[in-house]
Amino acid sequence: MNIAVTAAADSLNSLVCHEFARTHYLLVVNMETMASTAFPHTPGAGSDLELVRIILEHRCEAVITGKLGEEAFKLLADEAVTRYRGTGMTAAYALEAMENRELDLIRNADGTEECASSHHDLEELQVCSGHDH
Repeated sequence: MNIAVTAAADSLNSLVCHEFARTHYLLVVNMETMASTAFPHTPGAGSDLELVRIILEHRCEAVITGKLGEEAFKLLADEAVTRYRGTGMTAAYALEAMENRELDLIRNADGTEECASSHHDLEELQVCSGHDH
């Protein structure tokens, strides 16, 4: 299983970026081997969509990041990529916290706890189980 992490540098010891579109690296981590591949990223208009492309191309089941833009959020949610908030942690620690179910879900592009109504399919209903649909 592959997990994507937005990071300040190209290693698992670097901090998770506070904002998806502003990350300097996207790490794609194989959770079985903990091997990671770092993809450098230059923030700019529309560059977050390139990050989404890499995540989908590498069949990542989740992304650990900070704030997501609305379009990137929608694309990831539509493809059933789980979104976790990992800001303030190293990538390695955030991955461990994810495995232990200790990370908060990013339920919408605003970063609030409410579920975005535009992504209510069966997969997302499982993720958004904290309220009535």
